[in-house]
Amino acid sequence: MIKDLFVDNNVAKNFKNPADPEYQKLMKWLFTEGHLVVTSKLMAEYHASNQGNFGQSIITIINKLTIDGRLVSLSNDDLKALTFPKKIEQKCQRLKKDYWHVKAILLSNRKMAIIIDEAFRNAVNSHPMHEGVKACAVSRPEEIDYENGLT
Repeated sequence: MIKDLFVDNNVAKNFKNPADPEYQKLMKWLFTEGHLVVTSKLMAEYHASNQGNFGQSIITIINKLTIDGRLVSLSNDDLKALTFPKKIEQKCQRLKKDYWHVKAILLSNRKMAIIIDEAFRNAVNSHPMHEGVKACAVSRPEEIDYENGLT
């Protein structure tokens, strides 16, 4: 099973100077064994937030994951192919740019995410099961067992 995880840009920004031991642990896991779920929209956010920042950043992690074949990149066609019932569609549309991120999480293998934004996180957690799996989003790395896939 692919140990994938969606990391929102608001979380990834904390990788720049990770004094927090939980972020250090998350970065180490991503760097050594995790798979990161991304889309072109999320990659654009990562790059915009990390211009000129190298070393300990999401860009460095993405480079390593790309080399190792552990970057789970979902295409725009993949995202567009996932449709929601009308009521859920309307609710998700209110998230604006995060609408596409909800789809990325639902299309990921484990449907796990770390998201600081409460409205986005609640939208993921209140979403109906997809492919027999309930999506789970938390605000901090220690709130989810991303290493083993347990929520």
